[in-house]
Amino acid sequence: MGASGSSTRKIVVEDQDGVGVVKISESVVRRIKGHSDREESSTDSKPTQQTHESRPSRPTIIERPVYYPAPTVKDNSRATQEIEAFYQEKLKQLEERNAQLQKITTEQFAKAVKEVEQKFIKQTGTPVCESVQDKVYNCYHSNPKESLNCWQEVGAFTTCVERARQNALARRG
Repeated sequence: MGASGSSTRKIVVEDQDGVGVVKISESVVRRIKGHSDREESSTDSKPTQQTHESRPSRPTIIERPVYYPAPTVKDNSRATQEIEAFYQEKLKQLEERNAQLQKITTEQFAKAVKEVEQKFIKQTGTPVCESVQDKVYNCYHSNPKESLNCWQEVGAFTTCVERARQNALARRG
């Protein structure tokens, strides 16, 4: 189908060592770079007479192969491991920083709780009018549907609480 001077080209790939290195000849390198392979082959070889019975020439392998490392799964996994190690270190640093911030926040919260307790919780008073309060409770308990019957006990409790409040104010000031 092609021109009468065209021939089939074959590329030979040898992996004898099993290390993931592909050996290619210099002529393949020249062809990949775009240089003509015919220029050098015409100067090196003798002109031959071609007949109708001639077969295409067999591929020749140059004895000095050029080695190019092929990317391997090992290289990709190594790069992945390096990236993973980098981000593991970053994660560790962030966790340490988070632990420090958590500790500081916990200490500040505990300090604030202490301050609030000192200001407000220690100022508890003693119960006042307990006996009158018990009478009001008993009245409400014995008259669940007739709470107005307990008006005298509620009045006595209100009066007792008001007297206790006035006594506390008089003591302060």
